[in-house]
Amino acid sequence: MSKTVFMRGLQNFISDIRGAQNKEQEQKRVEKELAKIRERFSDDKSLSGYDRRKYVWKLLYIYMLGYDIEFGHKQAADLIPLPKYKDKQVGYMACSLLLHENDEFLRLTMNAIHNDLTSRNEAFETLGLSFIGNVGGSEMAEALTQDVIKLLSSGSARPLVKKRASLALLRLIRKTPSEQQVVTADTFSPVINALLEERDLGLLLSAATLLQGICARNGSAGYEGAQPRLTRVLERLTILREKEVPAEYLYYGIPSPWLQCKCLRVLQFFPAPEAPAEHNLLNTILTSIIEGIGINDAAKNANPNKANALYSILFEAVALATQLDADGKLLTLAVSVLGKFLANKEANVKYLTLETLSRLALNADVLEAIRAHEATITAALKDPDVTIRKRAMDLLFTMCNAGNAEMVVAELLQYLVTADFALREELVLKVAILAEKFAPSVQWYVDVAMQLLEKAGDFVSEDIWHRVVQLVTNNAAMQPYAARNVAEVLKRGAAHESLVCTAAYILGEFGRLIAAEVPPAEQFKLLYAVFPPASQPTKGLLMTAFVKIYLMDPHNANLRVEVVGLFERYQKFMDMELQQRAVEYLRLAASPQAASAQYLLPMPKWEERESNLLKRLQEREGVDPDTGATTRRVTGGTVTAGDPAAAGSSTGAVNAGPRLIVGAPLPTTAAAVPSPQPSLDLLGGDALPASAANGAPLFANGQQASAAAPAKPSNPVDLLADLLSDAVVTPAVPVPGPAPAAAQPATNPFAAPVPVPVQQPVATAVPYGQPPAPYGQPAYPGAPPPAQYGAPQPGAWPGAYAPAVPTPQPSMPAAPVQQPGLAPSASFGGSDPFGAPAFGAPPPPVAPVPVAAPVAAPAPAGQFAPARPVGSIEQWYSNLLTKDKGILYEDQYLQVGLQSRYARGSGQLMLFLGNKHGEQPLANVALVPANLPANLQVSVAPGPGALAPKQQVQVAVSAAAAHPFTGTPSLLLSYVLAGMPVQQELKLPVAVHKFVVPEPTIPKETFFAEWKANSNPPNKVQEMLERTTPLTSPTIVAVMRSANLGVEHGYLDPSPYNEAGAGMFVYGPPGMEQSVLVMVRVEGNPQNMAQFRITASSPAPQVAVAVKELLVAQLRAAAA
Repeated sequence: MSKTVFMRGLQNFISDIRGAQNKEQEQKRVEKELAKIRERFSDDKSLSGYDRRKYVWKLLYIYMLGYDIEFGHKQAADLIPLPKYKDKQVGYMACSLLLHENDEFLRLTMNAIHNDLTSRNEAFETLGLSFIGNVGGSEMAEALTQDVIKLLSSGSARPLVKKRASLALLRLIRKTPSEQQVVTADTFSPVINALLEERDLGLLLSAATLLQGICARNGSAGYEGAQPRLTRVLERLTILREKEVPAEYLYYGIPSPWLQCKCLRVLQFFPAPEAPAEHNLLNTILTSIIEGIGINDAAKNANPNKANALYSILFEAVALATQLDADGKLLTLAVSVLGKFLANKEANVKYLTLETLSRLALNADVLEAIRAHEATITAALKDPDVTIRKRAMDLLFTMCNAGNAEMVVAELLQYLVTADFALREELVLKVAILAEKFAPSVQWYVDVAMQLLEKAGDFVSEDIWHRVVQLVTNNAAMQPYAARNVAEVLKRGAAHESLVCTAAYILGEFGRLIAAEVPPAEQFKLLYAVFPPASQPTKGLLMTAFVKIYLMDPHNANLRVEVVGLFERYQKFMDMELQQRAVEYLRLAASPQAASAQYLLPMPKWEERESNLLKRLQEREGVDPDTGATTRRVTGGTVTAGDPAAAGSSTGAVNAGPRLIVGAPLPTTAAAVPSPQPSLDLLGGDALPASAANGAPLFANGQQASAAAPAKPSNPVDLLADLLSDAVVTPAVPVPGPAPAAAQPATNPFAAPVPVPVQQPVATAVPYGQPPAPYGQPAYPGAPPPAQYGAPQPGAWPGAYAPAVPTPQPSMPAAPVQQPGLAPSASFGGSDPFGAPAFGAPPPPVAPVPVAAPVAAPAPAGQFAPARPVGSIEQWYSNLLTKDKGILYEDQYLQVGLQSRYARGSGQLMLFLGNKHGEQPLANVALVPANLPANLQVSVAPGPGALAPKQQVQVAVSAAAAHPFTGTPSLLLSYVLAGMPVQQELKLPVAVHKFVVPEPTIPKETFFAEWKANSNPPNKVQEMLERTTPLTSPTIVAVMRSANLGVEHGYLDPSPYNEAGAGMFVYGPPGMEQSVLVMVRVEGNPQNMAQFRITASSPAPQVAVAVKELLVAQLRAAAA
């Protein structure tokens, strides 16, 4: 080592840097020093060797501080050819740090490195080899490979040099393009065989590492001579350990565990030994390893380092035994030992155990022994670690057969609901394969398929639902049950794209078989309910189903009006395919008998085809280019291991079992396609990789289209826009009042505006005067007239918004709309849900609507209409949960506004009570607190008693959190209007998150430490949320900030699809406040950003639950 301690200038510079008071001082000192060094290097011929070394050391120190070094590279390279060791050492170190493998300055060092490698000076050789091992590239491989090989095969070189030469050669091999071979087996196998005969264990480890790299790149062909030598190395380390292993190579009493693992790993690249003696010796070694490393040795040892070493050797030994097709006794012994590790508390050990058992399960001789642990493996599906859940899922899939298929599929379906988004597509594929292969009955298969489509519709690929309709079409016994099942699923409100496509095909083809139970009109209604948000390819499939359903009952006048009206509107639709279908189907609907007899014939049976499901499953496997791990190949329902080092691929196909329920053959082979690498997840969750979009075939005139169109276009369709365009607009019913007001369109937020004049409420809110300090603002600044808070009418499609309280009817109702062809359907009842135009279709003409005459004067005293809220009380409450002011309650006569502010454990609320009536006073106005949660103190000032006409008063409310609490307080509001008592219970928007203080820049170390410490229930709670429309990242951030969480996009979670934030829940009396941290993570599905997993964690479970429930509600209601 160059003696830098004697370089006074370097020591002074380091002292100055360490003494800098701030970053600016440090930067100023560094810039000054860089200017000085640049000036001295400008005339480097006059520099002494001492000064050159000193300035290069300074550059290295500045580089280590994080500053870019843009000069001095040549001066560092010039040190390497110098004859003195201290110059070479500084030059090699500087170049290895400042230069990369493709840097042009490296060319200046090639000749000097060659000279050092051939100098017979051990110190110079080790410097050059270490430099090659760090920055060697393809150019160095061409120029210096032979020099390195000569040192490696030299009989006079010490192990110290050969170890570095082995690693340097491995670097050159890895940096050379794959089509080029740095070494060939013919010339290099004698060298590697000689290295494996060495006695030095450190050199053996380097040689085994080099051989692993060669085999992973080029295969083991030509290196068969290394196999018995590796076996004898293992014999020295296991059976002959007492005589052959020096004390310095014992690690907690274990002979060189790294060399044992490396030898076991390299042996997996070779086939089983042909010589009986070699085969028996290898089996003996593996038996001694598996028997010698029992559960007691690892579990009883308190030192985790020793336990990890034992586990590593054991797992590699089992992997080698699996690859060599060892005898059944050895594999059964391995299963017995591994089965005990399934209950291990260490996540890494449990993960490796499940992965190893997945590979062992491919051997039929030990499959029954693995099934003895089925309950423990199933329980692993609920493990907090997502990787363990993934491996448990793979193992269950591999060990499934006809005897346990129903149990395994039931467990996987139950796991599907809570599985991570990244696992769902693969999980759906596996369940579909198992259901198809091991179906005990037709009904069971249909039930499983419908559950898949209902629970994981967005993750069901087109191959799955194509396979379902193929099997249903080819099995007559399955058709009535499938049609009945589809109808029941649609009645429950399921509307996933793949389910809609399946339902359209099955009801269109086989709905006639259940016409007695589900009439065609009802089938049409179920399918039309999911028509508006469907994609255009799916709408084409639905339109085909509509015309076929119509032909089941062509004499149903109401059904004809609905179907024909839909096709007429789509004759001018923007999409050419849908437009053509509408025109053709209109012609067919005009002649139903001819259409049924000649054109719209039942679909014939499908030809027996190979299932694409196994191929899609294999597409998710990948290859490790460095270790040589390859995917497993699926062949005829069984799995054969690919490359023996495929440690990362534990997924296999099902074992041989009963024949498929339709007799369709499985694919003979499936090609392996590399899968993308998952991104780093700091919070311990799973990445959400994107997957291929689903597809949907189009059917025209009863024939299948030539190609499947994607069900999800690249630009997602706005589902709300589809709902808007397919809704029937119903004007808001006016509220009676004392004076007329101007007309205004309907207020239904889900319906597109229609120019229909309607009667407007006659009463309007009047500004109430300024309230006194401390708030100094009106009750609800800019509050619109009370009528605008009126509840909208129920929508015309299932699940549309409906008011909580019926809207009062006017004294003179408006006349109904008279429009031909759009009258309410008698068969469906109520307003016609199919009369409005679809998205993009031209709207039908709207006839003028006569309106009722306005009310001339208010009703006399004693004849007031009952007080009814003019809007949704629950919606007002929900709005105030995330806002500081707004409406708490309002009816025709009284408005209650609320304004609040919170500070460190306490909140001050002001209620503004206003009499809206211009003539009638309100008597006995009272507010009484009720349903107060424990640990929450709420006090309400005395009520006003009476409110004169147009009068507004204030009532103060205070709230304080003594401890974390659950629940929401209420207020009992009561007043009397002209002898008529009115009572209403109102929930106060005093929730847990109101006492949370945002922490947007919480230290990451603190956040992750607390997240890990509170990673188990009840401190950690989770919920899955599925929306019909996607949300953007700014919207999610805004929702989280409305819950008083500090959120900065990308600060805590680097994924662009996730958001994480934190806050402090403050409670306690003033001056003695305490706080507890609450942390939240919202993960979005990258595939559509319409599915989310919300996780909240806190040392106080009440806080975590409350914040999580608020975010779920707000995200569900957030506008896209």
